[in-house]
Amino acid sequence: RHTLFIWHFNTQQRHFASVRPSQSAPLLDHNKPSQTVKAPMPEENSPLPAFIQRFLAIHPGGASHAGALLICMIGVLAGCAWMLGGFTMIVSAALAVAMMLLFSPMVSPEFVMKLLRAKPLDPHFYEATHEMVGLLCDRAGLAERPKLFVLPGKGVNAITTGTEKGTSIAISNDALHGLSPRQMRAMLAHEIAHAWHGDTRILLITDVIYRATWTVAIFGLALALFGNFNPPGWMIILFGIVPTISFLLQRAVIRNREFAADHGASDLLNGPEDMIDALLHIDQINKKRLGLIPYRSTQPPSILDTHPSIRARVNGLRALKPGTWQKFFESRRMPGS
Repeated sequence: RHTLFIWHFNTQQRHFASVRPSQSAPLLDHNKPSQTVKAPMPEENSPLPAFIQRFLAIHPGGASHAGALLICMIGVLAGCAWMLGGFTMIVSAALAVAMMLLFSPMVSPEFVMKLLRAKPLDPHFYEATHEMVGLLCDRAGLAERPKLFVLPGKGVNAITTGTEKGTSIAISNDALHGLSPRQMRAMLAHEIAHAWHGDTRILLITDVIYRATWTVAIFGLALALFGNFNPPGWMIILFGIVPTISFLLQRAVIRNREFAADHGASDLLNGPEDMIDALLHIDQINKKRLGLIPYRSTQPPSILDTHPSIRARVNGLRALKPGTWQKFFESRRMPGS
């Protein structure tokens, strides 16, 4: 739950560690001429109505609505508790969730990095990467600059964890030595947008609500099957499906935060073009890595995935207009400020 974002790229010929800011693309080029936004990619066929797909963040739906999804999760929990014990059980469930959120330990970013066997990124050898993060943080208004780490193993990954008091971003070794400066900038901008939004805290809240819903529903099923609780048949069916509903809403919140981070990255990059280029690059690399295995056969259904499809994210970025992505951070207050 502390891992907010992981990207998989492929290694390229250019070594970013040796690039200096003067050699790379401008980090914050506010004078970059606007590029023509291509037509949206055709959406994948889905049996769900379009408005449901947008609400569940399967496809982009404009403004972020994570709050509405959280309210739905709370409503599912309240309904499940009411079926089990009426208003008294609703109050008990609310108190339990509040206590879990109050005392739930937030694992420190340093501890997470140790678990991942990540090592601090040398600011002397990777000076350009640290400078890039500093410039992006200044533009986002992030008071605390994230600490940078390097992940062992193969693959191009980036992981963000932490809270507003301290954030860490871990970058895989292949990312450091395989990405171009513009691709590295897009990846870091997305991670910094996650940090600015406090997405780790949001995901913790959804996790607690989902676990509470699951516990109440399983307890209700156990009483119905083995105890003196004799609910009608429709109530037993609902006890069986509400954990799935809560799970799907939780996944929708995570996908919604990905769309929001893409939006924030577009502001930091002064436009969505670099993010679009990076996402399309990811799509091509994934197809090459899977070889003979059909690409989509290895992917979970969109409604179960933690990330929107590449197609959906690209369409969401292409739908952004200059008036919507400019000043994204300036027009909002940082959570908790």
